[in-house]
Amino acid sequence: MLFQRLLLLPIQLTRMVQKKNIIKDLMLKYTGPFSIDDFYKELENWMREKGLSRELKRKLEDVSQKGKRLEYVAEMWKSIDDSRKHMVKIRALFDNVKELKMKKNKRNIRINQADVLITIDGWLETDLAGRWTQFPFFAFLSRVFDKYIWKILETNDAPIEQDCYGLHKRLKAFFELNKMKLK
Repeated sequence: MLFQRLLLLPIQLTRMVQKKNIIKDLMLKYTGPFSIDDFYKELENWMREKGLSRELKRKLEDVSQKGKRLEYVAEMWKSIDDSRKHMVKIRALFDNVKELKMKKNKRNIRINQADVLITIDGWLETDLAGRWTQFPFFAFLSRVFDKYIWKILETNDAPIEQDCYGLHKRLKAFFELNKMKLK
């Protein structure tokens, strides 16, 4: 009798979101000249090219005697269907930010000098609300099937990995280009 009730009654949860971490703490370090405004523009261009939406989580500025300290945290996502989202999170820390004036080609330009630490995380978010896996028995079977028999969610890992490594490669190229331009 109890077994039949478990099969027929769904779990009463408001949202059952499952997060699968694909990329964790992909790091990029840089020390040298660049423009923080150009960094933000480069990030916006990359998001627009990939068709990602963005939510700014944190943008802080702290001024001290050594220089400014900036923190930028944003989450970007792309909905695959009603129940799945590809998520990318970037956290950029700019430490000892100083504004410099340089003369380049008979023009005065303003650039920033800073120590940069960027971490990139990527994960797959699955919303199981209202699906057949709401039933405890079927949820159990689904987890066993996914883990041991056929890993359904792993087919969605490649685009997230490509986005995270692509962003890392693009930001690395951005910093190297700025280093070469301003020498």
